[in-house]
Amino acid sequence: MGRLSFLGVGLIVLILSISLCRTGWAEEHYTVKQGDTLYSISRSFNVTVEILKQVNHLRGNALKPKQVLLVPTQREKRKGEGLKRAKGGIESYVVKKGDTLSFISKKVGLPVVEIKKMNRLHSNVLKVGQKLWLPKVKTEPEEKTEEIPDTEDMAGETLESADREAQVIPQPLGKWNNPEERGLLVRIAKTFLGAPYQLGGSTLKGLDCSAFVKRIYEIFDIHLPRTSREQFRVGKEVNKSELEEGDLVFFKGQRVNGMHVGIYIGNKQFVHASYREKQVKMDNLEMPYFNSRFLKGVRVKELEREGQSL
Repeated sequence: MGRLSFLGVGLIVLILSISLCRTGWAEEHYTVKQGDTLYSISRSFNVTVEILKQVNHLRGNALKPKQVLLVPTQREKRKGEGLKRAKGGIESYVVKKGDTLSFISKKVGLPVVEIKKMNRLHSNVLKVGQKLWLPKVKTEPEEKTEEIPDTEDMAGETLESADREAQVIPQPLGKWNNPEERGLLVRIAKTFLGAPYQLGGSTLKGLDCSAFVKRIYEIFDIHLPRTSREQFRVGKEVNKSELEEGDLVFFKGQRVNGMHVGIYIGNKQFVHASYREKQVKMDNLEMPYFNSRFLKGVRVKELEREGQSL
């Protein structure tokens, strides 16, 4: 049976290799850096996590610094095009006076190190008139919400009435495949630290508290409602003492019926898009401001063992 399994894995890898060759893919070696995840690497190279796991014979999602991965990448179609790592393709950009790699990085939503790789730059120095290949910036109409400073207005409803309506869907919306996947969500949420806050924003150029939560969970196939008011009504309520990594945490806002939401990451800490700080940041539940305004925790996904104990 073991030999058959080995042959089966070999056949899958062979088929995958043939498929990659036919579709114009090449192979590249990538050395894992501190903070890297399979998801972040897959986004950088525009491949799926599943392909990365199959090519490198990975059973789980855990990575170690300095680990070398084999990454399938599309062959360059023209000089200077580099790797197509951004969804929606790339376009040329002419460096203007005052431009820096840091400024351009924020503008297109791609790390400086990736821009340097795409353009084969060996330093951070740019020259006026220099041509760079960058991801196309997708312009989307940002969905406006009724969010107010650090909160979202509940449009005349009381917190008590919203809490009663939350009982309509008292169960989590999905299951974690394993504890490692839940830990992966926490690591991805932390990669957003420092991302700019924008009232009503829902893109990497700026997003508010509920958009941040929604965006993180979409990576894990959970599609939450857009506003914190609606998110307050789904999932399984958990007490503050029962919070686990990945749970949502809700707080009263500064105005009547206002609400704010973040993602619990363990050790009494949570990540959220803060209006006051104008960025995604990490805070502690025991801080007086948040401790006095804590409403409840919500479990969006749970481990299989937790579901069996219900």
